[in-house]
Amino acid sequence: MAAFAAFGGVTPARAQTPSPDAPHEINVTSDSAPGWIPSPDQERAAREAATAFLAALDTGKAREAYALLADKNRRHMPYATFSAGVSRFNAEAGAVVERRVVKTTWTKDPSDAPVPGVYAAIDLVSHFARIDRHCGYLILYQPPAGGPFRVMRQQDAYVTNASADSIETQQSKAQLDAAWRSASAGCPNYVAEGPQADAPLPEQPGATGYPSVAAALVDLRSRPGVEFSTQNGWTIATDNGSLTLWSFAPTDHPAYPSAVKRQAVQTGGQTSLQMSVLCEADKTSCDALVRSFQDLSAQMTRSLQKGR
Repeated sequence: MAAFAAFGGVTPARAQTPSPDAPHEINVTSDSAPGWIPSPDQERAAREAATAFLAALDTGKAREAYALLADKNRRHMPYATFSAGVSRFNAEAGAVVERRVVKTTWTKDPSDAPVPGVYAAIDLVSHFARIDRHCGYLILYQPPAGGPFRVMRQQDAYVTNASADSIETQQSKAQLDAAWRSASAGCPNYVAEGPQADAPLPEQPGATGYPSVAAALVDLRSRPGVEFSTQNGWTIATDNGSLTLWSFAPTDHPAYPSAVKRQAVQTGGQTSLQMSVLCEADKTSCDALVRSFQDLSAQMTRSLQKGR
């Protein structure tokens, strides 16, 4: 039996100018306004906004960075909280070494956005003096009337070098690589590097709170507030009271019997997904199941945060 836990954290972004040497491409989501693509002026304005925001954070200019947040973001993030987060991270990370844009994805007036307008999701990979493992993204917003882009959302995942050394010393390099893959699962378009990409994932018995898949299914069916449905053979249990979604694998799935629990949680005023898996199949099939749901959870996290 295998049990896993994964998490996504949300912390202030910071940094130096994003790398200008990434190949130019325009990526537009399928739910964007039909036929729309960003203009050269919009591409330039988004790039300048991201550069200014990250540079202000990396140099400790929290007030300047805060002024670049969208109004909706500032309403959910008081300046004192924002400034404290910037100071705490800068002290922990040390000087920025590199900021690299992995991909920029555009959308205009998507149906699940909080307000109409243009959105640019900028996926980043970064390195700092005391953090070698760092990834994340910014979501920039421009209102329908035009004007400058502002930061609507930011998310980062990282493991400090001190923590990485501790994990590797007390456990193993494979455990460190697996922990980083789990932490970085919420970073779109990021693939954890290294020879351990297919190493066995670490397990966390009891992560779902149930001793077996059958016990989880029986208990959930006994709860009056839990709704059941079937999607592509999967049994889906939705517990709206706890903002939790359970997915039970069908009998013909390689990882059967297994259950995946995903719960929306609020961290610092922002929404992320916590995932845990209870799998009674062989280790290889269970690991494949976890990795597939990590990718899905990353997409759901971005959707939750864009729609807040």
